[in-house]
Amino acid sequence: MANATSIVAKGGSDRRYFRRSVETLAAETTFYKHALIGLDSTGYYCKGDDTQSWVFAGVVRGESGNPKLPAATAGDDSLMLDIWCPEYLELYISGVAVTDIGKKVYASDDQTGVLSNSSLTYANFIGHVVDVVASNIALVKLSYDGNGGHGKYGVSKWMAATGAQSLTKHDLNKTIFLPNTAALALTLPAIATTQAGDRLTFVKTTSDAQAITLTGNSSDNIDGSNTLATIDAQYDCATLVSTGSAWIVVARDIA
Repeated sequence: MANATSIVAKGGSDRRYFRRSVETLAAETTFYKHALIGLDSTGYYCKGDDTQSWVFAGVVRGESGNPKLPAATAGDDSLMLDIWCPEYLELYISGVAVTDIGKKVYASDDQTGVLSNSSLTYANFIGHVVDVVASNIALVKLSYDGNGGHGKYGVSKWMAATGAQSLTKHDLNKTIFLPNTAALALTLPAIATTQAGDRLTFVKTTSDAQAITLTGNSSDNIDGSNTLATIDAQYDCATLVSTGSAWIVVARDIA
C-alpha cells in the first residue's frame, strides 16, 4: 500500500478507562479498588501479583466498590473488569526514600511495589519512582509499554538457582540473571510469540561451574540448533535476538 495522499479517516480516543475480560477464575474472586492489574500471556486481565508473568495494564476502577467475579472461563462476558489507566499512582514500597527517585518498581503483590527484584519469581515491571509522598509511600510513574519498555528501561529478572524453568513473551527484552548452583535447563519463549528484534540477555552470576542449557521452545532454533549450553562459568553472558522465526546469538562473552 502506498503512503497517504489525503486525509486518513481514523478513529481515536483519549479515554482512560477500559473494560475487558479476565483470565479463567477457579473460584469466586474479589478484585479490590486500585489494586494492580496485568495482562497475562493469553491477553486477559489478571491480578498484578507475583504468581505469573504479565505486563502492566492499570488498576481496578472499582467505581461501585470492590468487584467480585464468579468462577468462569476467560472471555465470558460475566468476567469483565473496569480498569483505570492513570499516569501516576501512590504505591506502598517499604523503606522508599528520596534517593530512590528514578528507580524501577516491580510488583511483589497487587498493592505493593519493590525496588529490588532478586526475591521475586516473575519480576513484573510497573514503572519508576518519581517522588516520595509519605513514609513507605512512593509516587510511581506507571509504564504501559510492556516487557519493560521493550528494553529501554533496563528491566531484569532473576531465575531460581535450581530446577527446570521457562521464560514467556513477557520476559522479552529483559536481562536474565542466572544464579544457578546446579545444572539448569531454561526454555526460551516460543519464537512465534516474538517479533524480529526482540532480545534476551543472559548473565551467569555464580562461581559454581554448572552449565545453563538454553533450549528453544518446541523445535525453535538457536543459531541453527535447538540448544545453547556454553554458559557455564561466572560472568559468562550471551545476547539472543529473534528474527521472527529463530534465535540468533548476536553477542557472547564465554570464559
